[in-house]
Amino acid sequence: MSTNKLYHVTLSEPAFRTRHIMGSSYGWLITADERSNLILVNPATRAQIAMPPPETMNNVRLRYTEEGVLDGYDVLYMDLFSSDFDTETEPYHLTLEEARFFFYERVVLSCDPSQGNCTVLRVQLPNNQLSYTRVGDSKWTWIGGKGNCWKYQDILHNNNDGLFYGVRGRGEVDSINLNGPSAEVKVILKPIISYQAHSRYIVQAPWGDLFQIWRHDKYSNENGKRERVADKFFVYKIDLLNKILLK
Repeated sequence: MSTNKLYHVTLSEPAFRTRHIMGSSYGWLITADERSNLILVNPATRAQIAMPPPETMNNVRLRYTEEGVLDGYDVLYMDLFSSDFDTETEPYHLTLEEARFFFYERVVLSCDPSQGNCTVLRVQLPNNQLSYTRVGDSKWTWIGGKGNCWKYQDILHNNNDGLFYGVRGRGEVDSINLNGPSAEVKVILKPIISYQAHSRYIVQAPWGDLFQIWRHDKYSNENGKRERVADKFFVYKIDLLNKILLK
């Protein structure tokens, strides 16, 4: 790669050109195929690892036509406090292809999947909730939290302490421990209500510190088309000891 040489890699089925890349980590591409199955791909070794299918998610149901042909997915609303399904609200009806943008808003890995103990955490719509699975598992596991585990805008894995971290809509930061038999979520930074950013990201510096990046957008009418574009970015260090943000 350092010589700027172009390489062509042939991968086995399913066809790579029909997939969307939802993320990348540890040299692996996180892809979703036409049926919205999540597949981890290593372009260098050509290894591929399939994650559990979408219908193993607790609020997802397969939808069929009257002729019995698979037609898409129905996504049920859930009560965030009781974890019960809302049967009175019409579910989201998604095609097989478009569901991947609904199921995998954000996806991160805990380590190189070839190690065998890799955990995959994702942010899913609606409500930007969390689910996870491990390489070799047969289903996705939803993370509840008495109504608090939602509105996540970004997530990451911290190799230094083995925890996942997520930032939510008002700047809250949670630690997410998936090392035990069940998920353990703790609030480590309370909501920041002084400024409403359009998007928030959480990143880790090479030396280990965690940062929040707030993006503020503006509307542009360039070329006669009204579009929302990034205008300003604000960077804050997360002080875990004092539980504050440092600009």
